[in-house]
Amino acid sequence: MPRFLYALLFLILASAVTPPPDPAFAQERGWQERVTRDIEARGFNNVTGLSRRGENYIFQAQDLFGDKVRVVMNTQTGEIVGLSRVMPKKK
Repeated sequence: MPRFLYALLFLILASAVTPPPDPAFAQERGWQERVTRDIEARGFNNVTGLSRRGENYIFQAQDLFGDKVRVVMNTQTGEIVGLSRVMPKKK
């Protein structure tokens, strides 16, 4: 099984075990820092492009294996609802 699938499985399980963030905290000042800390606690590094789209946070980060991934996380539950690998640009 490719390591990306292992990382995906781990992140899904980690999101189920990690307590969800308080839904109201994102509306407060400094929400990006708090969301970034929550994301990093789940095993992601180098979080970039953090934004909110409707009920989801969308960002790019490195997973546990160092692969760049695009992540969609629900703002209410903290559940990771989407994860895809970002392919490096071809030269």
